Amino acid sequence: MSTTSKPTSAKDRVVFLDVLRGFALTGILFANILSWSGIKFLPFESIIELGNVQVDSILYKILTFLVDTKFYTIFSILFGVGFYMQLSRNLDNPSFAGFYFKRQLLLLLIGSIHTFFWSGDILMLYALMGMILIGLRRIPVQKFLAVGAGLYFFPIVLDIIYMYSFAQDLPVIEKAALKTYSDMSPEAVVAGFQSGEFFKTFSTNWHNVFWRWYDFIPSGRPFKVLGLFFFGSYLYHKEFFTKGALKTKNLLTFLIIGIVFTTITINMKGSVASFSRDWNNVLYRVLHEFGQIGLSLSYICILAKFVERFTNSKVVEWLKNYGRMSLTSYVGHTVMGILVFYPVIAFGYFGKLTLETIYYVAWVILVIQIAFSTIWFKYFKFGPVEWLWRCASYGKWFPILKDK
Repeated sequence: MSTTSKPTSAKDRVVFLDVLRGFALTGILFANILSWSGIKFLPFESIIELGNVQVDSILYKILTFLVDTKFYTIFSILFGVGFYMQLSRNLDNPSFAGFYFKRQLLLLLIGSIHTFFWSGDILMLYALMGMILIGLRRIPVQKFLAVGAGLYFFPIVLDIIYMYSFAQDLPVIEKAALKTYSDMSPEAVVAGFQSGEFFKTFSTNWHNVFWRWYDFIPSGRPFKVLGLFFFGSYLYHKEFFTKGALKTKNLLTFLIIGIVFTTITINMKGSVASFSRDWNNVLYRVLHEFGQIGLSLSYICILAKFVERFTNSKVVEWLKNYGRMSLTSYVGHTVMGILVFYPVIAFGYFGKLTLETIYYVAWVILVIQIAFSTIWFKYFKFGPVEWLWRCASYGKWFPILKDK
């Protein structure tokens, strides 16, 4: 019986999962760039003054329908997949729980550094939920689906409790920007990031960090993420990524569910990030979650069919490399984003570009990152951040250069 956890070797990697990670990162980039660019915090009047309102409005509607929450859902599912792959290889390993907990502590450290520069980090939450996940590892895999669904929809129950306890008494905040805070005007947030002063820029970011974590209460994000971890583990156990995702019946079912429920919720105009004050918003949240899961799973099915049909295509190769260094690529989004948009760092385009132009920047970032990952893996075995995380986890230096 092995008493030492072993790292995943290249031959043990599932190519489609790497491709899926790369695909998820693409959507995450286009969602998160609203924050680095400043358009998320810009007063609506300022957005109108930038011009291009008609095109930007169409782009934002596309983002809301096709991208928003769907790609973080896939990314969370993949975290669960990674957990189950490690767990299944270490069922009889008494040291695995301690090792996995250590990895999550290291991920928490990486996320903390990342959060210092950008409030939208997800790694800290993943690490904390990963620690809980390892504590629940004895739950039979046959119950993972039920546990995952229960956790995922539990915030709806909490929301109803909040609605009848204190939500009705909370002040109504008039929405003056895509993201509006109760204690800081959009103008003040934008001014903080545009100041060009290190302390003022990042104190504004830390203000946003506080409110992001506060928002986890009404949104129930921790429960949802942990639920998606269990869901991803269950899907991998059921061979969904290698068999189920290739079935046309599954694709059509998930796509119809996703389109129908997402369309309904967009027309209802509710919120999953705020406390519900009436049953209409509770219903909105329920339908939104079904739409989110439906579209996310349909994307997985579509990509699975694409990879099966075009296995040797350049697109598949690019996404695979991009996904193999998913941690490096995710942190790299922020590095490149703040280089372009934060004046305290470099170019200072924060709050100065239309959404259309911002998405051109996103495409440039994506191309640069894919090119970097493709070139990198010609010479190296692991992505740079992945390599450091691996070495720290196992307490030894792994060779990073490919064998000649």
